[in-house]
Amino acid sequence: MPESPGSPSGTSPVAAAEPPRDPPTGRPGSDVLPAEPEGPLPRRRGWLRSTGIVVVLAAVVALVWALGGFERRTDLLEPTAPGTLITVGPYELTFSEVTAQRKERFDDTFYWQLTAVGSGRTTGDEAMAPQIGETGTFASRDTRSGETQIPSGVRYGVSGSFTEGARFTPGLPPVPMLVEFEYAASYVPDATLRFVVFQLEYDDNSLIGGQAKTWNKTNHGFDLQLPVRVLPEETG
Repeated sequence: MPESPGSPSGTSPVAAAEPPRDPPTGRPGSDVLPAEPEGPLPRRRGWLRSTGIVVVLAAVVALVWALGGFERRTDLLEPTAPGTLITVGPYELTFSEVTAQRKERFDDTFYWQLTAVGSGRTTGDEAMAPQIGETGTFASRDTRSGETQIPSGVRYGVSGSFTEGARFTPGLPPVPMLVEFEYAASYVPDATLRFVVFQLEYDDNSLIGGQAKTWNKTNHGFDLQLPVRVLPEETG
């Protein structure tokens, strides 16, 4: 029997004389929630949501995977001795050690600042610097606790001082650089810190394509076990 839109939702004294009620429609005034829509639309929305989640997780999985969080291939990261010249994209970098210093914040809480000490230069023809962040060039991990961190900042040495946010100037020899990480107050200095420098490739890393090419991190890189040197605690 065909449905009749707009059927009443209440009970009438003459209900017996009325034609059979239609199923609830979910229209305004109805006391029944609308049924789930049929057709491909919910599946399309679900597909879009799933795609977005996959894209966001990809960067996180790449970082954790590369640092040994999951079972993985063993050839993604190349074991590299401290002091070795590393070439990644348009950069030549060298790292020799990590300093560890317990510091006090303005809110009287503590943290450990771990700093990879090295030098670097660009082989390109314009001023540039390695990226930091979730998709950046560097990462570190304390093997004992499993804590993994990305840099909180990178500083470059000029005339004996270090400047945050500077860049390598093309055509110059290597300059000192510091890659800084903030570790939890519970960190206990170990003999070494695992420090990873990811390989870079020049490509369009956007989801839709057609964008300008940039230097982007890959899952391959160099795995250094840098010796840790503990500095005196800094308070106040």
